[in-house]
Amino acid sequence: MESFCKVSIIAFLVLASGVFLSSPTQATRTSEQDFGLALEPSSDNGDDIIPIELSHYLRECLKKIGEECGSIFFTRIFIGKKNVIPAGCCQKLLDMGEECHYTITETVISRPEFTANATLYETRAVDVWNKCSQ
Repeated sequence: MESFCKVSIIAFLVLASGVFLSSPTQATRTSEQDFGLALEPSSDNGDDIIPIELSHYLRECLKKIGEECGSIFFTRIFIGKKNVIPAGCCQKLLDMGEECHYTITETVISRPEFTANATLYETRAVDVWNKCSQ
């Protein structure tokens, strides 16, 4: 479980840094080998590749939230750690916007390693949004 958590956090940071979204060659070298994220479809229909329009949108969202805050939110939503969310991170989340927040969440949930607990992650994402918007 601990290694899954580390892989998940690293995978999110790769997403947050834009490597996965902006450079398929670099992402193939780092994330596919080290983190088990595939740029090629795991199924024949290609549904698990992020479309270019969505990847651009996500990249813009993730720039607004930053790596440090992104890691805090990822840990809270996908790992379930009741970490403290700094006021500055809440402000970044609110500035990023609700649509970006839920689009990032749904994109992570779309990965095979997260789909089984989609409802739990969606609930936690709503809880995080509500906490920050109080």
